[in-house]
Amino acid sequence: MRLNLTILILLLGQGLFGQISYSRLFENKNFKWLADSSSQELTIYYQVDSWTDKKIETVRQRVINHLNSVKSFVDIKSYDKRVHFFIVDSREQMKLLVGHETNGSAFYKSNTVTGVASEKINSIYSNHELFHVVAMNLWGVPDIWVNEGMAVYSDNEWHGHDLYQLTRYLADNNRLVSLDRLIKHFRKIDDLISYPLTGSFVKYLDETYGRDTVLMIWKSKTKNLKKLTGKTIKELETDWLTKIRTINYNEIKY
Repeated sequence: MRLNLTILILLLGQGLFGQISYSRLFENKNFKWLADSSSQELTIYYQVDSWTDKKIETVRQRVINHLNSVKSFVDIKSYDKRVHFFIVDSREQMKLLVGHETNGSAFYKSNTVTGVASEKINSIYSNHELFHVVAMNLWGVPDIWVNEGMAVYSDNEWHGHDLYQLTRYLADNNRLVSLDRLIKHFRKIDDLISYPLTGSFVKYLDETYGRDTVLMIWKSKTKNLKKLTGKTIKELETDWLTKIRTINYNEIKY
């Protein structure tokens, strides 16, 4: 169902933790939104004659598939809050929408996600931002490294590369960052390094210690990492990289 939205909603503005309200996005004067609410769990917002407008049936189904993938990853059958997904054609348009250039954002308080869809960028075809919204509503707000690590792990790849294989490649090319630094200074590290490495490490934790332990780490913060795993950060790093050294990979250009 495609609707030309004209209903006025109270503008709430931007809250804590970089949260932007649904109404602030919807009422942004740079955009006139159409909406597709064919799914009971999802509404997609896009502009007339945009890339998404021309491919809405494909976009709808693929985004629904990603939402279903997230539900499977977090082990729920249904998500009882409607997700609002705003899609623009470029990073430049994204800056007009959220205030800075990015491929996508998640605003969990309003169950809202943004993404870019075009011939060159298709950030909407990922679990990543959908995972943030669903997980933070289910489990609370964790430390940044585990939040981003789990979001990457929910796709089980980064830029088309297997997480363990890419970690081995980074190790072989002297591009690793210490686990201690990843955990303590995540935002100060290049995204192309921090995201796949934390995704790889969280995957290792999940496979080695189980999802229950990962969720306890998520909910209790990093301070309980040793208590929950029985190992220091350095010992965990050694074990993780020992696993990584058993992984082979074909040619990677990264």
